Amino acid sequence: MPVQRHSGRPKLGLALSGGTLKAAAHIGVLSAFEKLGIQPDVLAGTSAGSLVSVLYAHGYRDDQFRKLLQTFPGLRLFDYGFPVWSSVYSWTVSHLRQRTSGTSTIPAVPTGLLRGHKLTRYIERLIEHRQIQIPFYIVATDLVSGKPIVFASDQARPSDAYVQLKDIARAVTGSCALPGIFSPVVLDGYTLVDGAMRHYIPVSVLKDAGCDKIIAVNLYRLPANYEPITLVDVLARSFDILLRESIDNDIAPGPELYVLEPDLSSVKWRKFAQMTDCVAIGQRLVLERRMELQDFLRSQS
Repeated sequence: MPVQRHSGRPKLGLALSGGTLKAAAHIGVLSAFEKLGIQPDVLAGTSAGSLVSVLYAHGYRDDQFRKLLQTFPGLRLFDYGFPVWSSVYSWTVSHLRQRTSGTSTIPAVPTGLLRGHKLTRYIERLIEHRQIQIPFYIVATDLVSGKPIVFASDQARPSDAYVQLKDIARAVTGSCALPGIFSPVVLDGYTLVDGAMRHYIPVSVLKDAGCDKIIAVNLYRLPANYEPITLVDVLARSFDILLRESIDNDIAPGPELYVLEPDLSSVKWRKFAQMTDCVAIGQRLVLERRMELQDFLRSQS
């Protein structure tokens, strides 16, 4: 029986974590929600979760999401800006300007392997001619101040960290801009990088937005069967532990929060063909938890 939306029921928020290609599991979660009649009132997303949030808020549902996955451009979204050639070009231009002007300038250096322009244009095409149907928040990190920056689709600005959303596609690209891989996105006076550096799962954003109930979808698990062999292994594990600590802070237990953690350990983040597997895993988890979820939504916080 679908859950009917009415003014008397609790305000439901949905927080979607990052997860690169594994974020396709969010589509499976939303598809299962659709089958169960669960309709979030507001969404918040970080990194790849911000893209899924934006598409859902613009009316994408199960069929449209699945068609999107079938036509996903994959590697064609990568606009490379390799550091060696970019550095040579930047140094040459800077050197010529210095000789003609007589002033000393610091050569520009590349800020990422990928520029992100193709991703931005792709997002623009996906939401072109569509209207926002549900409020949403996009979480990024300001590389200069180190603070989380939350772009809001509505007029609510609970704190100075909330910014009125003007350019959806660039805000999403900024939220997805993994440092060193994607170049930071300069938007509204901020230098934006991956929102996962501050809030991998933006539960606190939805609390600030006044949500009575929050469902959080976490796609990250600390890798099991770890065995340190090289220096790189040790460093990578150290970053994994720091990320896990941040996640634990984001999803601290509370009566208003329900956490879904799909097991994506069998999925390789770089394999585009496995995105449909992620969808199935996310959908299956929700359907397995349907009774718990419905009890959670009916309960009083």
